[in-house]
Amino acid sequence: MRGREPEWHTFIHLLRAAGDGRGGTLLVEGEPGTGKSLFLAEAASHASRQGFLPVIGGAEELEEFIPLAPLFMALDEPPAHARRNEELDPRIQLVEQLRVRLKSCTATRPVLVGLDDLQWADPATLAALRTLHWELIAEPVVWLLVRCTVTGASSALSLPGPSWTSGTSWTPGARGASGPRKARSDEAERLFCCLEKHGAIRVELGPLPDDIVAEVAADVLGAVPQPDLLALAAGAGGNPFLLTELLSGLREEGAVEVAGGRTRLLPAKTPERVHALVRHLLDGLDRDTRHLVEAAAVLGRSFSPEDAAELVGTPPAGLLPAFEEAMDAGILVTTQDALEFRHELVWQAVVAALPPPVRHALHHQIGKILLDRGGSPMRAAGHLIEGTRPGDARTLVGLDQAVTEVLACSPCAAADLAVQAVELSDLSDPGRFARVVTAIEATTEAGRLDDAERLVRSTLARPVSPPAAAELRCALSGILFMSGQAAEAVAEAEAALAEPGLYGHLRDRATLALLYGLAGLPGDRRAEEEAEAVLTAPERHGEAVVVGAMVVLGMIRWNSGRLGDGLRLVRDAVRRAQGGSVAVRRAHPRLALASMLTDIRVLDEAEIVVREAREEVETLGHSAWASAPAVLRARVELVAGRLDDSVAEAQVGLDLAGTLGTHLFSSLAASVLGTVALRRGDLRTAAQHMEADRDRLSRHAAATTPVRCAMLTAQVAEARDGPVDAMKLVGHLYPELREQCQVLVGDPACAPWLVRVALAAGDRASAELAVTAAESLAGGNPGFRTLRAAATHARGLLEGDAEALGLAAKEGTDAWARASAAEDLGVVLASSGDRQEAVRSLDQALSGYEEIGSTRDAARLRRRLRRMGVRHRHWATAERPISGWASLTDTECAVSLLVTQGWTNRQVADQMFISVHTVAFHLRQIFRKLGIASRVELTRLAVEQGRDLERPGGLDHR
Repeated sequence: MRGREPEWHTFIHLLRAAGDGRGGTLLVEGEPGTGKSLFLAEAASHASRQGFLPVIGGAEELEEFIPLAPLFMALDEPPAHARRNEELDPRIQLVEQLRVRLKSCTATRPVLVGLDDLQWADPATLAALRTLHWELIAEPVVWLLVRCTVTGASSALSLPGPSWTSGTSWTPGARGASGPRKARSDEAERLFCCLEKHGAIRVELGPLPDDIVAEVAADVLGAVPQPDLLALAAGAGGNPFLLTELLSGLREEGAVEVAGGRTRLLPAKTPERVHALVRHLLDGLDRDTRHLVEAAAVLGRSFSPEDAAELVGTPPAGLLPAFEEAMDAGILVTTQDALEFRHELVWQAVVAALPPPVRHALHHQIGKILLDRGGSPMRAAGHLIEGTRPGDARTLVGLDQAVTEVLACSPCAAADLAVQAVELSDLSDPGRFARVVTAIEATTEAGRLDDAERLVRSTLARPVSPPAAAELRCALSGILFMSGQAAEAVAEAEAALAEPGLYGHLRDRATLALLYGLAGLPGDRRAEEEAEAVLTAPERHGEAVVVGAMVVLGMIRWNSGRLGDGLRLVRDAVRRAQGGSVAVRRAHPRLALASMLTDIRVLDEAEIVVREAREEVETLGHSAWASAPAVLRARVELVAGRLDDSVAEAQVGLDLAGTLGTHLFSSLAASVLGTVALRRGDLRTAAQHMEADRDRLSRHAAATTPVRCAMLTAQVAEARDGPVDAMKLVGHLYPELREQCQVLVGDPACAPWLVRVALAAGDRASAELAVTAAESLAGGNPGFRTLRAAATHARGLLEGDAEALGLAAKEGTDAWARASAAEDLGVVLASSGDRQEAVRSLDQALSGYEEIGSTRDAARLRRRLRRMGVRHRHWATAERPISGWASLTDTECAVSLLVTQGWTNRQVADQMFISVHTVAFHLRQIFRKLGIASRVELTRLAVEQGRDLERPGGLDHR
């Protein structure tokens, strides 16, 4: 009775009304196994305890030639005792006899008339029920009428009935009787409609929801079920009978373990009890129908009639009787576009019951059918894998075709298939090497770098031809580059180029691998030389190499301070890659463009480009690059002052990098997290981010990230230990700033900080070097406001120039830079004795810091103002609690709002212009803060508390 509370309350209400002399009718219907008979039995027992006379019966399939049998059996009064009147229709006399008997029963106490399985009732019984219902409407009679909504209910699932039923929970249907059964079911439906029209209440016992399934599992197993067990239980589709059979079978067969009040699933197959039920069900089918069901099960839980017909070699029209019988028996149901097994457990049991050789042969046949007619290559490959035996060269050729087609659109899906194809190939198979190359490409694109590297190295360990070795080393170079091992990547690319007889696409691949590897080595001039060589003679190379060279050279120009040249090259690369081949688009020049736009604080365009890059990565299935858009988006959010969102995106990027082993952007993500922690005053966390990243800096870092992270480490040291300690960490950078200016390009606040910390440490010479480098960089790039504002800020600090600092406070290209310049201006004004203007400037800086959540900087400003005697303002912290609704950020509130409206993660991601990974991260944070574990609980909690999750800016802050 779990999950049937609403229907039970309706029944109780009718009993109470009957106790006051008013009758009523409850019509209960549902699919097999949903507990209708149990509901009737519980109702009869409860009514009896309340003083009702229970008159309980049920129709049986073989009683159609005994008119009114269910009613007479319920009253325990054989119809043969009726007095005959030759002038009246015998059926009228029988109905009158029943009316008199029921009316006499109501004279002493109210009556509950409950009849089960009315889908089997004969027409006379159904007509009598309509008549008696009308004639006894003023009597204290409660009618509880039950029917199964599946036509062939005789072969469907049902709970064990009370003693007055047939006594079995699963009765095979009479073969060939679906027509009469269907007719009787239609008549029962007409009765229900008629009674409902005249005031009866109709309820349907549907599948149990997930939370009730969990409660049933706890009831049966005696402990709280773990997620793996609930996932298996979901295969029952919420059907109580299948669910309890599954759980009872698992318990009886020792397939579950209880520990600490929780139940976990042990490695086991579907319980024998479920298999026995399915065998019994199949035994009740016509032979041809059974064969069709078994063959169709291999197609999948959902399948098209056309596929099933082609599989068994019969036109679809010829299968109509079999399909109808399977649907009448409750095995199959129709969906919008296909047929489907009603219950996943039943489908799984049907497939498992097939002898393995038969199952493999059917999979092989299905795969060939799909390939031959141009069907889904993914579906075809899945069936071919299941139907291919090791060394089956003929089938492997078809699998090769399917994998190649899948790889073009979904490397993640192709990776598993490609690896399995390699495992199924003999070492002597001439097609094996091509399969290995495809598997390496698929696993690399899918971000499974460890798998890809193992495949490469194991193949290189065997004798291979020079071209094959070059191809493998090119692939290995790309793998090492993506994992952040630039030096190793260069070595493999050079080894590939050294192989004899290298030409065409192989030389292009090796050249591109070398370019990327060299670009990851700080200070190595060869990257620039190689890229220029490609672009000097682009006709000698493929388009992918040209686009890659443009990106590499553009980033080199950018980091060396030639911003105009770098931006032009990368924009040209984006244009050339648009609409190009998959290989060209997988150069992902938008990632470089987004980084540049963020550097110069063109945030609106940067955000659009990051979004396009993320969509491109997802569209191409290029999971190896999945962390990059998240990390770049984190930088955009950081510069925009949206620190919560910045942390979320950076953590997603870092998690993806750790999962995939693609550490190219890990240090950048760590620097974002460290910067946010520093601005919030959490120096310990900031230091931990840098310490955790220290190992990666030597092996897994892009060219600019070591300097960026070194700067952040020094900033943490300055905040914790003072400027002298900070100078020990970055003092060596000052003489190199003019030549290696990438740190000044990437962060306009860097030059002012270097000047400030050098002056505080008493090192004016280093401060002058920083100012000179900033002004040289700005002078060489006159069209870039970020550089001009940073140089002005740095010069103003060095000279104590209030006018320059005021200009920087106005022209700063992001909120934190403007606030920083305003703070420095306030300090200069205060030292010159202009207290009023100093306070005004410091207040401006304080407002800027508070607006972006930079609590550490805001606290410093409040202390400075207090020391100046400014106490006319009352500062209040707006710290969120660590749990509960109030702890949710604006973005988390926006995600919660959409999720409680039933949106999927993909829909939420599309609506909010973030990645699916970021949505999942936010949901984990929401569940942790609210102490819940599911979307259902989130929705229920929101409804119970009447929460309005929408906050200003929640969905529109971007």
